[in-house]
Amino acid sequence: MYHKLLQKQIDKFLPADYHGDERLTDFLASIHASYSSQEQDRALIENAFRVSETEFKEVNGQLNTLAQQRLETLKQLNQTVNSLVGTDGKHPEKDNLVELSERIKDQVHRNKVTEENLNRHVKLFKTLLTNLQSGVLVESEDRKILFTNDTFCSLFHIPAASDDLVGMDCSSSAEQTKDLFKDPEGFVTGIHELLRNKKAVYNEVLETVDGKILERDYVPIWIDGLYKGHLWEYTNVTEKVRYQQVLRESEERNRLVLNSSLDAIVIADDKGAVQYWNPRAEKLFGWTQEEVIGQQMGDLFIPSHLADAHHRGMARYLMTSVSHVMNQVLELSARNKDGKEFPIELIVVTYQQQGRRYFCGFMKDISVRKQSINRLKSQEEKFRNIIANMNLGLLEVNKERTIRFANQSFCDISGYTEEELVGNDTDNFLPAPLGFGTTPDGYELGVRNKQGDPRWWFVSTAPNYNDTGELVGAIGIFLDITNQKQLESELAVAKTKAEEGSVAKEAFLANMSHEIRTPLNAIIGMIRELSREELSPKQQTYLDHTDTAARHLLSIVNSILDLSKIEAGELELDDHDFSLEALIANMRSILNDKAQKKGISLQFDLDDRIWPAHTGDSSRLRQVVINLLDNAIKFTLKGGVRLEATAISEEPDGQRIRLKITDTGIGMDEQYLGQLFSKFSQAEKSTSRRFGGTGLGMSITKQIVEMMGGTIAVDSKKDRGTTFTIELKLAPGNIEQLADSTEENLHLLRGTHVLLVEDNMMNRFIATKSLSHLGCTVDEAENGAVALDMLKKSSYDVILMDIQMPELDGVETTKIIRNELQLHLPIIAVTANAFKKDIDLYLSIGMNDYVTKPFEEQVLFDTLLKYVVNLVETPPQLAPAASGTVAIYDLTKLRELSRGDEQFVESMVEIFTEHTPLALTEISEAMHRKDYETVAKTAHRIKPSIESMGIVQIEGLAKDIECYGKSADPDHAELTAKVDRLTDTLVAVIDRLRTDFSTLK
Repeated sequence: MYHKLLQKQIDKFLPADYHGDERLTDFLASIHASYSSQEQDRALIENAFRVSETEFKEVNGQLNTLAQQRLETLKQLNQTVNSLVGTDGKHPEKDNLVELSERIKDQVHRNKVTEENLNRHVKLFKTLLTNLQSGVLVESEDRKILFTNDTFCSLFHIPAASDDLVGMDCSSSAEQTKDLFKDPEGFVTGIHELLRNKKAVYNEVLETVDGKILERDYVPIWIDGLYKGHLWEYTNVTEKVRYQQVLRESEERNRLVLNSSLDAIVIADDKGAVQYWNPRAEKLFGWTQEEVIGQQMGDLFIPSHLADAHHRGMARYLMTSVSHVMNQVLELSARNKDGKEFPIELIVVTYQQQGRRYFCGFMKDISVRKQSINRLKSQEEKFRNIIANMNLGLLEVNKERTIRFANQSFCDISGYTEEELVGNDTDNFLPAPLGFGTTPDGYELGVRNKQGDPRWWFVSTAPNYNDTGELVGAIGIFLDITNQKQLESELAVAKTKAEEGSVAKEAFLANMSHEIRTPLNAIIGMIRELSREELSPKQQTYLDHTDTAARHLLSIVNSILDLSKIEAGELELDDHDFSLEALIANMRSILNDKAQKKGISLQFDLDDRIWPAHTGDSSRLRQVVINLLDNAIKFTLKGGVRLEATAISEEPDGQRIRLKITDTGIGMDEQYLGQLFSKFSQAEKSTSRRFGGTGLGMSITKQIVEMMGGTIAVDSKKDRGTTFTIELKLAPGNIEQLADSTEENLHLLRGTHVLLVEDNMMNRFIATKSLSHLGCTVDEAENGAVALDMLKKSSYDVILMDIQMPELDGVETTKIIRNELQLHLPIIAVTANAFKKDIDLYLSIGMNDYVTKPFEEQVLFDTLLKYVVNLVETPPQLAPAASGTVAIYDLTKLRELSRGDEQFVESMVEIFTEHTPLALTEISEAMHRKDYETVAKTAHRIKPSIESMGIVQIEGLAKDIECYGKSADPDHAELTAKVDRLTDTLVAVIDRLRTDFSTLK
């Protein structure tokens, strides 16, 4: 406890915060001691007069001692005050306690103000650090926490409040929090490195395991050169980094767009200096970016005659911000590095950046476009002139059918002036309005012109669209075809007469063919039978001459018929497997005697590279080559004839063959060579009289070769000889098919029961003789009526049917056999009628095939084998045919294709039996609604199936239905009859297949 006066002063002047301050303890103790000394002095004075002198001296001595002590105390007090508050030299050391007290009071006040300011600043900084978005941690030099904020606690997942962490030790905090970072060991090592170096490091990037990006600042704290601790600041910059990444990607994308732009892009500043120049600009103008950056545009690509306008425009815009060209599409001239000017399309936009104005120009070379526009203008002008001057009338009408334009030609053909037409409705001039369909349309229109004269126009209309694709009207083109219509009428009359003549010619040829072929059949047949007898040399000679004459007559008839077929488009090729070597050998055997009798040589050379088997029409090929060889022998008096067969190339789809026939005969002059292949053409009358011939052979030969896809050429010199060269491609054939020759299979006909229906006794005799040689049993019927009676009493394997017979002809007889007797045995026509329409008729009413008179035995045998072989060798899986019937399908081709795979055959048959009824239903429904196009398409679709199943009796019928369906106006009744027959036949085949293949569903 201090002296009461001192305590009073302390309470009055000393702030309470300093009452316990240790630094004032000694000072206050000295003052307390001085107060005690004064109290003692006053006590001594009061007692002075009561003591003796001795005592006074003693007291005086004590006082001096006390005074000295007080001076020392005051001195120490001054020193203490000076050490606390300092001295500016204005306060010398005095022993005045009051003044010293005032000084202490003043300094204490100053310290209090300073401390208050300090506390306020500390609170301010603490508030700032607390509310920072960054995590802050302040550590002392011994790593004790002096301060941290809540953001720091959140970043490091510390659950405690930030104030609770003050004073805690951070020595092991790195190890405790390292797992928050993707590189935990790097985090720890980094902290230790920073603490060791004690150097400030800013913006160090760290990545946490949860994907955050942190920036760390490390700031060491130095005071008077002494290390007092450090500050850590962690800032979450994840969004900033992502934004920077997006910004970089955007910049890269924009740079890519600019650099890849098809337009040249140039950016210039407000001084006209180039700041950006993309690769397209380099290509367009020729300067590189390095050459132009910083250069004036006026010195580069702006032509001199536009430079002044460019500078004035820029200056005006910079002053007024007004421009008539900014953001507008402009067409200007530009200049490249070579000084060449060319047209460009330019768009200029402006923008500000960092207080400066920039101009960005997008430019493209429009030289090609300008050229196209100029060409278009030229063409437009040309077409305008054409429209104005063409002989075709032209009308343009709007959607209300008001005439907008009429050219002079329309005025001429209609008789109206342009003024009378434009603005008026088309109904006033045309009997039918112009169409507005989506596609062009053409039709003929009967009209009357202004004078009332009847005219015919051909009108072609089309919709008219504007640039946006909107329908705005129609355009019509008119051609006056009045004269053409008159000509057509005349041609129709002429055509009718020509058709009547053609019908008469065909009837004549058919009648001639029948009348000649019928006796020829007997003649050649009798010759064939006589040749089997033993004859004397003289008799044989007579027989040979007779045979030659008969066959010559037959060749003439065949040539006439072939020519007629070619003219009618009826000649068809029959492709099959054959051996070219065997074919040539056959020709040798036929012609060798003829050459020997003339005393000339006949040579055949066959290339070893020729394939052993080909596919083609060997009969027609033989006809062509024999005709050429026969002519060569005929026109060669000495020397010889040579046939060379050469393989000239091989391709995947066939072998190209050259056949060269060379002779040393009379040759031909150049004048005749030009007409060699014309009908009825011969070199001269004397030649015809000397060597004979009709002049048809070469014309037919050329057309047959061309039908085969080949070519024929001739080289000849008068009196030097002739060379014919044929080149054609023959498809590869199946050599296995050649092994089964007809001669080897003839034994299969033995025992075949044949019904021969023929009114001519001689023809019956010839046919019976030929069939008897093979062991066939033949019953004869002189007409159809007799044949029907025999069919009711007996069963037959096959019928050979003549066509023209008394009482009941072959066609009617066949219809009764199929429709009334319901017999399905093969019927083969043996006819002198060889025209396609006749053959088609026979096949359509139910006949299976045909043989023309006079027939070659081999042809007859081949035809019989096609239909009888299934009766003799029934496949194991098929039930045997009932007596008097025959399988109405032939799977031979299908089995060849299967190469012995019977499961494949069954699968194909099953597919046929399942899908064909669907096709027939489709045809029936289409017929009901008269949808002939669908009928044709479906018939076309099932044709391959019919061929694969070997249903030969309706192969031609399916094709006929297809053709009928495609015709413009088919006869519904006739087409219905054909469809009914097709359906009946296919239903019968399907039933038979399901019976024969009992495993089918």
